[in-house]
Amino acid sequence: MKISSAASSANISSLNECNKTVKNVNKKAGNSFSFKAIYVENDVRLGNAALSHTKPKFLYRDALLLNDIASMYPNQDCFIRSDKSHYPRLEYREKPPEVAIFYENYSKSYEQDILPKDKTYPCVPLILYPESKLSDFIGVPSSRSYNPSLPYTIKAGYEVHKKIMEKKYQIMDVIGPVDYFDLGEQTVIDKAHDAIEDVESSVTRYLMECAYTSLTHQNESEQFYASNIPQVQTWLNTKRRIDLTTPTAKQPVAPHSEDRKDICEMTSEEYPNMEENRKEIEQIVDDMKHYKLYLN
Repeated sequence: MKISSAASSANISSLNECNKTVKNVNKKAGNSFSFKAIYVENDVRLGNAALSHTKPKFLYRDALLLNDIASMYPNQDCFIRSDKSHYPRLEYREKPPEVAIFYENYSKSYEQDILPKDKTYPCVPLILYPESKLSDFIGVPSSRSYNPSLPYTIKAGYEVHKKIMEKKYQIMDVIGPVDYFDLGEQTVIDKAHDAIEDVESSVTRYLMECAYTSLTHQNESEQFYASNIPQVQTWLNTKRRIDLTTPTAKQPVAPHSEDRKDICEMTSEEYPNMEENRKEIEQIVDDMKHYKLYLN
């Protein structure tokens, strides 16, 4: 099963067929996007889409997918950071409940004050770590890969981060409302992250196996990816209009898809052995290094 089919079918299965073609959709590439809880560092390499721009710019289809993904996780931030090679690495955090500060810059536009190193709500690196070998395969923008691995790696990271948050609040419930507690050299987030390390390894292995499968079925993967874009665009446009024009009390509930699967639960059942997962990930990396078809 490819990442594209596994991650996106649940999100769009309830949508009506859209008559627009991908060619017509791409004509609107000049539109601006609101990523909500996804932020991108200014020197991240995003492939061919960013060659003529001083700041990162996603391909239109990637931006649509990321908007769709961001709308599902309103209380989590994702930071697409720049690795040593300037390819993406990922950090996540619980969105602080405080009202964010903004500034008016020299061009009279607004800039938001983002503090990713907040000690109260720290960022957690997940799946794509600094200088990770994996970023060549599951974190590349679609301009370098037929499989849209950056959007779906981000989505998988959100789900893994939810597991960390679940453990965090379990620990906090045990500690209770005290002014001081000692966890040694680790923080609550460190403890929670350690507790779900096996889940992260299983999800990472799944992403790598999906990426490798996509390399050997490039045409099929590209066709599936392209076919989803008009449907995602229609869904986002409809949802945006409802948000802007309809009182919250009268807004329809998003249709629930029965085939939506918990990627953490699914992969943990399929790949329960953490050491085996690590070895398999290393093997896939070696295999993919010798398989040059992932470059356009």
